[in-house]
Amino acid sequence: MAASFGDPSIQQYLESTEVVVLAMLTPNGAPLATPMWFVHDTGELAMVSVDGLAKIRNLERDGRVSVVAEGGGRGAIDGVVLAGEVRFVEGEERLDWGRRFREKYTPDIDRLWGGPDLPDNRRVFVFEPRLVSSFGL
Repeated sequence: MAASFGDPSIQQYLESTEVVVLAMLTPNGAPLATPMWFVHDTGELAMVSVDGLAKIRNLERDGRVSVVAEGGGRGAIDGVVLAGEVRFVEGEERLDWGRRFREKYTPDIDRLWGGPDLPDNRRVFVFEPRLVSSFGL
């Protein structure tokens, strides 16, 4: 069902979700899907990855993405499907999203980051979903 990203049922569903699947395009045009941690607000969704990885190069080349958050099981699948285009953020906006990641994923993120602060070698990208649909919510 078509929906708005700010819809309370979608926001609540995402709030209870730890991992989404990010789909992007590889250089030859093939789709590539990868699990990702994420944070969101009522207008945007953000993710973090290590600079220089193929994932980052793919997104720099072509920022069109789809994100799926799903759950449930036999006969009761539920979820959210989002599509849009990413933009990389820097400066204070980058640090703000980094703080949100730490709030959501502590203590695990401290181990991955080697401490409480967003490392310099991490890229933060956000997108405002242009297409939003949900099912089973």
